[in-house]
Amino acid sequence: MEPHLSWRLLGPDDAAELDHFRGQLDALEDSVLTGVAAGITDRDLMVVSAVGGFDHYQSMSAYGVVYLAELDPLRMYVMGGVHPTHRHLRIGTALLSWQVTQATAWRDEHRPGVQLWLGCYAEMGRPGLERVATRLGFAAERYSYDLHRDLTRPIPSRPVDGIEFVPFTPDRSDDVRCLHNVCFAGMGKEVPADVWTDRLEDPDFRPGWSYLAVAGGRVVGYAMSGTAEAEDGSPPVGWIERFGVHPDFRGRHIALELMSRCLGAMRDEGCVEAGIGIDTPDGVGVKRLCAELGWTTRDAVALLTKVVP
Repeated sequence: MEPHLSWRLLGPDDAAELDHFRGQLDALEDSVLTGVAAGITDRDLMVVSAVGGFDHYQSMSAYGVVYLAELDPLRMYVMGGVHPTHRHLRIGTALLSWQVTQATAWRDEHRPGVQLWLGCYAEMGRPGLERVATRLGFAAERYSYDLHRDLTRPIPSRPVDGIEFVPFTPDRSDDVRCLHNVCFAGMGKEVPADVWTDRLEDPDFRPGWSYLAVAGGRVVGYAMSGTAEAEDGSPPVGWIERFGVHPDFRGRHIALELMSRCLGAMRDEGCVEAGIGIDTPDGVGVKRLCAELGWTTRDAVALLTKVVP
């Protein structure tokens, strides 16, 4: 580790100081990675190891944490941060190297011989971490985009042959849930009926801003929307929370028209802005959404991964 900082392992008693330091980084940089780190800690994952670097005033200036996410398959996440005044001193490189070493040592002790998946997040547009991770054998696996759309601009719309677009109604709720699980099979756990129902009963969910694509009476596409109410009294922001199209019906512009219908409904109820989160293995689909529907990228994060055999 960088010698001008003093380093020690962190424990439960350091949680408040670590949260404070993460808040400092967020205030200084407005980095989306602070929210990503909060999302990981909110999952209450086991901390395998954590270290902090402190300056001469005993203020935390850098940290690194290794989280255990799953045992089968064995998956761990590494998160960290360095105060801007201490950057460009190879602290980030040393931290990430230490995290990889700690994760591998834990694997060798507790799950010897098992393949280890390591993941970390890098904010696109700030390539420092990605450069460091790449040198240590990480590569981009997926990208997450936060897209926004000005609803005061015209919203394009076009029909799709053989497809009827209708507002969401509760009687089709389970059909949509089952379709969602088909659309995202292999990308995570299925959404159970109770979790799905809880979201639809949330006051932020907007059935009037949600649309279905129907072919021959069968639901083949969906876009489910909610709202983020503004605290300062400004118009609410619409948000397309979930969308998908059955694999047999993709490539026909169904998703684009579903989004257009949602955006139009949001605008009609006073929204001037809409957002959507996209998780993708590449940026091709995002470029298409931006080109055809006028979305713009606000934030983007890459999931960088490495397999330790």
